[in-house]
Amino acid sequence: MAKYADLLAAQSDDLIHFWSMEETSGTAVADIIGGWGGECIASGGLSPTEFDDTAVATPAGHGRDLSANWDGTYADRTSIAVIKLDQATVTQSFSAITLRFRYYHRTSIEDTYNVMSLSLFLLGRGFSEAAYLDVSVGTLFWGAGGEDGSITDPFADGQWYDIVVTGDISSINLYINGTLQDTLSGSGTFEVYDSTSTTDSCLIGASDYDGGSEYRDTTVIDGIFQDAAIWSRKLTATEVGDLNTEGNSEPLITDTSPITYDAEFDATMPIQAEFSVQVDPVLASMDAAFPIRFQGAAFQDWVAKLPPTQLQEVYRLVITGAKNGLENLYIGGISSWQATNQAGGRSSYVQAVIPAADQYLDDISARQNGDLVIEKGYRFADGHVQYDEIMRSSFDTLRPDRGQRALTITVSGYMPDKPASNGSRVLTGVRSISVTNGLRRVRCNIDLFLQPGMTVTALDETFTADYINYYVSRTDKFCEVSER
Repeated sequence: MAKYADLLAAQSDDLIHFWSMEETSGTAVADIIGGWGGECIASGGLSPTEFDDTAVATPAGHGRDLSANWDGTYADRTSIAVIKLDQATVTQSFSAITLRFRYYHRTSIEDTYNVMSLSLFLLGRGFSEAAYLDVSVGTLFWGAGGEDGSITDPFADGQWYDIVVTGDISSINLYINGTLQDTLSGSGTFEVYDSTSTTDSCLIGASDYDGGSEYRDTTVIDGIFQDAAIWSRKLTATEVGDLNTEGNSEPLITDTSPITYDAEFDATMPIQAEFSVQVDPVLASMDAAFPIRFQGAAFQDWVAKLPPTQLQEVYRLVITGAKNGLENLYIGGISSWQATNQAGGRSSYVQAVIPAADQYLDDISARQNGDLVIEKGYRFADGHVQYDEIMRSSFDTLRPDRGQRALTITVSGYMPDKPASNGSRVLTGVRSISVTNGLRRVRCNIDLFLQPGMTVTALDETFTADYINYYVSRTDKFCEVSER
């Protein structure tokens, strides 16, 4: 089966770019996650019909046959197409990365220069920093993070290949069809983007060694790309093996279609209740909204009235039971949860892990028609806890995993048709601000009331929060607020 059910699940796993190559005509090659699109080009100036011919059927859907118009001769090499990615205006690097290309190798191309007869990709600013893979005269040369290596050419004619490069500070690895082929020293900096300050090009199916047009002559391929992907983390050897096991007949992402709706609602509701709680050594009086929620982003920010000290932040999972004729089930002992909160035609996603869950299994199983609700609360000095909802999803998946000592349960689900919000929030506890292709991402404290569509301010940056990723474990908790 495919690794991801849909785009949301892929994004939640740090997939930042995905060229599905599902176009059936034209020259455009879209990145359906990160917006880093590309275009098929050819130095021979192919006609629109000839470019349409490069969009072909593959076992998993469609792909780009870059040599669809090539007659096999050196003289006709300019009819081989190349995927050139849009020029990036950012210079962000990554501390860990994974690149994956699903590729069908038809033949090796030998030309009169006898150099780089096969070049699968060059991503970044020149060979000294870029991630690349080239084959010349029986040797595969590859590199990433400023490190370089080589092995014997592994490609046989008429075969599909799963080519994966992973890297972090510990090591950089090359896998082919799920098997480790070569390992380099680790690096703390990985480049994949070009910039306007260089003359290089980011390419799939070629390399640009001279900043000019030479790649169109001597670094082309005779083959098909089914898809290409980049993660901002290093996949494990097991994960890489699973990608290959899924095979060329399975797409990386099962459902890449957006979910559309036409609804929007937002308000700050004047629903308040007076009460006091004892917070030693002072008595804090506040106006607070009890858990009253409306469709959209209606909320009363009672947290803003709380004393900033001597409060404990807590989380719990609520599984609603009304649809099964039961009371809600409240679980405070979740060991970790992660979620993606988004609107604008995309589904939100929630996943929570419940350790030592034998006592809950029957009750959870009985509520599988309900919703999964993540609530954040504050525990006061007198033991009182005030909760409010962060987000919710449908209850789609129940997975019990029994170990030697205890049962662990993982629950997850999706929620479409979430309306966007129009409020504004100031992000607190900012850890970092990253920019990818001009789009900002802020890692910060989890805001109980932040919803997608709101305008956020982080230090001196202001932008629309298109989606929020949450990460909570026993050792850390934060969210990433991003624009799309």
